Amino acid sequence: MTKNKFLTIWMFACALLCACSTAPETHTGCKETYLFRNKIPCETFKQEHLSASGLDVTFTKKPKVPVGNSFWVVTWNGIDVLLPRAPYEHVVFFTDSDGGYNFRLSVGSHLQISLLSNRNDRYEDVFAVSNWHDRTTETTAEGIAATRAMFGGPIRYSELMMRAYETTPQDVTCCLDRYTEEMGLVVALIMKRIDRPDRVVAAYKGIGRHTGWMTASKSDGRVEYALNIVPEKDAKTVYHITYEMSAKAPYHDVPFLIGRVDSSAAAPSPGWVAALNWALQEDASEAWHKYIDAAREAGLSPKSIQIVEEMLQTSEIK
Repeated sequence: MTKNKFLTIWMFACALLCACSTAPETHTGCKETYLFRNKIPCETFKQEHLSASGLDVTFTKKPKVPVGNSFWVVTWNGIDVLLPRAPYEHVVFFTDSDGGYNFRLSVGSHLQISLLSNRNDRYEDVFAVSNWHDRTTETTAEGIAATRAMFGGPIRYSELMMRAYETTPQDVTCCLDRYTEEMGLVVALIMKRIDRPDRVVAAYKGIGRHTGWMTASKSDGRVEYALNIVPEKDAKTVYHITYEMSAKAPYHDVPFLIGRVDSSAAAPSPGWVAALNWALQEDASEAWHKYIDAAREAGLSPKSIQIVEEMLQTSEIK
């Protein structure tokens, strides 16, 4: 999911929610129900926007998987990322807006691993309007008060997503006396709707010792495990680690070991993995050139190596 898509859907949701009103209306189990903007009945809103089957997925217990040592470890932003032992062909780097390293690794079409970082936005007003021209956000006193009433104060993206996977549309009763509480549930469910609920089949809270959440999705004979980690010392960032593989691939245990094991449980690293760890740690020209040499010797694709060479030429790494 791209950030633009996230913002587009988020603004669509806010347009529905930010000017709410209430009205008496008979309803099973309720003395009165509430309306959304433009006098849309709550039940109608639920049917139109909160009916996807995947919205019923909530956090469940993780499966027990053996540790073994069928993986190598790359330490990225303080996270021990497990790489299944496999003949990798591509390791493609790119930098984020802060100059940090993101990258993707692939083993043909059998396995793709993505390591991405993103801002963990803190919403003082969850109904704020974004100005696309100057990239500012316009908050309102009403929106700030509503956010405080729903969530007790400002709330981060990660906190909303974890609430989303603790919530289902059945929790929204549409009863007027639960209006303020349920607006928070509706916002969380809209966030959940963004997360491809038609594909998500399971969700898990916590990534081993890390704060975060994980989802498992299935589509066209493939499985995607999306891990979202919030570092203890930097709540402003969410690190996304995604494993996409064929349903028959032998790597399905690995995502469940993140945060449970470290390099002491890993198999001895091949030269290119050891060199990559050193380059990420030192971030020095010498270390990156040694990684290039090791990557070339390991047979990684020329394109993968070219990207690192270009990265060195255009950066200030010394």
